[in-house]
Amino acid sequence: MKRLIIITIFSVLGTSVFAQNQQAKEKIESARIGFKTERLGLSPEQAERFWPLYNEYRHRNQDASKSFRQFKAGLDRDGPTEEEIRRLVELELALKQQRLDLEKEFSKRMLEVISTQQVASLREAERDFRGILLRRLQQARQQQVRQQRLQNRDQVRDRIRDNSRD
Repeated sequence: MKRLIIITIFSVLGTSVFAQNQQAKEKIESARIGFKTERLGLSPEQAERFWPLYNEYRHRNQDASKSFRQFKAGLDRDGPTEEEIRRLVELELALKQQRLDLEKEFSKRMLEVISTQQVASLREAERDFRGILLRRLQQARQQQVRQQRLQNRDQVRDRIRDNSRD
């Protein structure tokens, strides 16, 4: 039954999931919620309390990464200086510590909402969902490459046909 639900969720998403538009992001988020709710076995009461807490955790985790990404993006393209490299290493270590502290804080808070087993299963569910999305992305890219190859082949065939008529 669980496999059927998971398969249904991802089949509904289709290859359009990976388009960079709001509708696709909403579909991904709906699939994420459905997948994790099912995987953790959340009751409706637990889900009602869990999702706002989990979303806060995700947003704070993303915010923690911003300064690191911004600093990294601003590095000299010709090669970072020794000072920039040192600062990058410091920021990366600080980010890891910040994420660990955040995970500790939210694990405690989540234990007030869901069971220990569910908290332990959460990381695995996150990893599995990410893996499924990556596989779907790879499949979509492969399909896009195949379609492009077919279009190229058809264009070459048409050119040959046109040249043979001349």
